[in-house]
Amino acid sequence: MKKEKFDSFLSGKLIDLIILDQKIVKSTDWYKWLNFKKNTDYLEVGKFPNTLKDQIFYLKNHIHLKKEIISSNRLSKKLQLGIVEKKSNTLIGMVVAYNFNYFNRTCSVSSIIDYRKRLNNKIRLFKESQDLIIEHVFFKMNFRKICTGTSSEKLSLLSEKLWGFKREGTLKKHAFINGEYVDNFILGLFREDWKIFKKKLN
Repeated sequence: MKKEKFDSFLSGKLIDLIILDQKIVKSTDWYKWLNFKKNTDYLEVGKFPNTLKDQIFYLKNHIHLKKEIISSNRLSKKLQLGIVEKKSNTLIGMVVAYNFNYFNRTCSVSSIIDYRKRLNNKIRLFKESQDLIIEHVFFKMNFRKICTGTSSEKLSLLSEKLWGFKREGTLKKHAFINGEYVDNFILGLFREDWKIFKKKLN
């Protein structure tokens, strides 16, 4: 079996964050992730079937591609990178930075791990991928605050524990998930707090 070659952008111990292109859309099962209910339980997507054609359209219209990512220009679309587990050389998830506000120096981040993949150290892979995008946003792109949100109490607490995010508010009965309206938790992380948080872990 031919080993897939990925274009690495940020590299960690267990994973690489790679640049996405049409070849990756066509040669991996990426588009199928959004058709698996457990992957989309707490996401806005998943209400309609996702196709290969849909995924290519998304890539072209919503994600910055290689030339734009490596330039020093301001990004207006999403900086979305694939998560590749080094050991298996498999695309297992995505991280994304978006909503770039260059006046306030704020943006948002989110991520997804494909639950269909059998991963022994899923939390470690998830943490390292998010660590890399947080570091990049704070110290390469020079943003001062990162926001994130979730409709899961469990994921909200995990974000506080693993990265030092602090809950800033709750949108009551904001998201329609699994047949009911649920709260959406808004979290924030300042660059100076991230520095302190990292020191505590070391």
